[in-house]
Amino acid sequence: MKKLPFLFFILNFFISLQVYAQSFEYNERCRTAYQTLFKLKINEGNQLLFKEKQQNKENLMPYFLENYADFLTLYISDDATLYKRLLPKREQRLDILAKGDPKSPFYLYTQANLHLQWAFIKVKFGDYFSSIWDVKKAYSLLKTNQKKFPDFEPNLKDLALLNTLFGAIPDKYKFGAKLLGLKGDIEQGLKEFSSLFKDPNMLFREEATIMYTMLLLHLGKDNEGAWNTLTHMNLSLGDNLLNYYIRATVAHYTGKNDEVIRILSARPGSDDYYPFPFLDYMIGNAKLNRLDTDADNYLKDFLKDYKGKDYIKETYRKLAWYWLINHRKDLYLAYIKLVATKGSTSTDEDKAAEKEALTKDVPQINLLKARLLSDGGYYYNALKQLASTSIKNLNTQDKLEYYYRKARILDDMGKPTEAVPLYIWTIEHANNSSSYFAPNACIKLGYYFEKMHNNNKATFYYKQALTYSNYEYKNSIDAQAKAGLNRLK
Repeated sequence: MKKLPFLFFILNFFISLQVYAQSFEYNERCRTAYQTLFKLKINEGNQLLFKEKQQNKENLMPYFLENYADFLTLYISDDATLYKRLLPKREQRLDILAKGDPKSPFYLYTQANLHLQWAFIKVKFGDYFSSIWDVKKAYSLLKTNQKKFPDFEPNLKDLALLNTLFGAIPDKYKFGAKLLGLKGDIEQGLKEFSSLFKDPNMLFREEATIMYTMLLLHLGKDNEGAWNTLTHMNLSLGDNLLNYYIRATVAHYTGKNDEVIRILSARPGSDDYYPFPFLDYMIGNAKLNRLDTDADNYLKDFLKDYKGKDYIKETYRKLAWYWLINHRKDLYLAYIKLVATKGSTSTDEDKAAEKEALTKDVPQINLLKARLLSDGGYYYNALKQLASTSIKNLNTQDKLEYYYRKARILDDMGKPTEAVPLYIWTIEHANNSSSYFAPNACIKLGYYFEKMHNNNKATFYYKQALTYSNYEYKNSIDAQAKAGLNRLK
């Protein structure tokens, strides 16, 4: 009987050892690895995590952080073969993280965040049904963790993200979302995000800044707010290739085309970084918007290095446009022919490119130049292109584009009252056109009346945008209409 105390001592020792051996330690090496991965120095970040696993075997944090490496590489590469190879690691990591200390706020959070990362990856690769269950699991774990650790900021970050995204769920899917326990509000989610930045020492602050910026841009429809966030949050460039991409993306959507070119021309380039050919597409696109003569070189580099399927058709179309505005219709026809046989139609841009290839409607050069210049924010030059266009010589479809394009340019120049009647003309004269001009005119009118606090008219135009079918960019325009209706509720 005297042996029992000793046995209890041994038992307690191994129990305590087991708990200690399964801890979550976000130490200096893990922090450096995380920051390195977010610079897209993937190999260097993974090497740091490997060292941590070898020298600090009790720490589970490296298993969580290395999932970021897979998330980033899959999103950048769009490589379906790589996706199939890395997918089994999801379950392996979840099993490892589930052995952690349940008393740690990282215990449920790391599992939830891993589910969330894979949900986004699965959507990218078309595994939609499976992604829904990852989202539901992530949301459930985060809500449980919030009850246990209500002030744990990484948890609040992910809940704010989901609250914002759930607020943009289309009406026809909301019933199903509610059955799954998923509900949210765009405005409330953005407020939750904004409140997190009061703490300058917040964990994963830069990641939260990127999320908040993109949500402001795409769901909050606050372009300048997104740009100002990058400035105020000091999302530095330096040797951080991902930040070059983020800043260039926001610059693109806010009409700062010269800034896109300046940023991406200064981006770091070495074998230290994971290959990011999409940046070549971005700078090629920006140079095309400026009508630069070397735009085609960057677009060709993208096609040469990219291993994914998205934006292939769109890039061939951009190359076709490049040659059309440079008066080589023969090369336009050669490249637009490739659109029909290359890439996929996963994105709205690729669908629009394929439509142009199949309908064989060659763009009117002045209108095309006006479109490119206005996309780049060169509004006065775009208006000059329209002014040099003879309206009476335009066919019905080109005339529709002329008035729509002029409305867009005036709107973007800060002259919405001049744009409104042109948007209305576009809608009234669209008839059976299969173009995006009328539905997007509805979006612009909805947004105008929303800002004027005329909710009835805003609702009318957002709803009208949803009545159109079989046109390019439909997914994007429908999403904007539904987000607008959600904001008005």
